[in-house]
Formats: sequence, structure tokens, C-alpha cells
Amino acid sequence: MQMRSQDWLLYHQVALRQRAGAFGRHVRGRVKRVFKDEAGQTPTEYLMIVGLMAAVIVMVFTVYFWPQVKIAANDWVTKVSDSILGVKIDK
Repeated sequence: MQMRSQDWLLYHQVALRQRAGAFGRHVRGRVKRVFKDEAGQTPTEYLMIVGLMAAVIVMVFTVYFWPQVKIAANDWVTKVSDSILGVKIDK
């Protein structure tokens, strides 16, 4: 039994529609899985907490020890500047 060209075309249109629907369902399932995946969330949260704690510690240290930090920072900047400019180099 041979298919008429009209039936053949209809058959392939239906098959293509079914494959497209299956592909769409597959893609939607993958996207949902990606957005629901929480793996790696905990390490990220811990890193954020550690970073916040480090920032607070640096701020408190800087404020509390500001006179010593200021002297040390000025000394360091002077040394770096002298190194860049070549001050105190014997020829």
C-alpha cells in the first residue's frame, strides 16, 4: 500500500511536531534542573562570611592602631618612592 503525497506530508509534519515537543520538554527540564541545583551554594556562603569577617577585622585593626599604621604606611610609601626614583643609589 502506497501513501499519497498528501498523507506522506501530513505524517512527517506530525512526526516533526512530536520531536519538537519532546525537545522542548527536554530543554525545559534541563533549565529547571539548573535553577534548582544548589550544589556549591554552601561554600559560596562560607566564603562570603569569611570575607566579611576579614573586612571587619582589617577595619577594626586600622582604626584601633591608626597612629602606628600611618607611620608604617608613610615609611613604606617613602621606601617604594625612593626605589622607583633611584634615590640613594651609589654610582
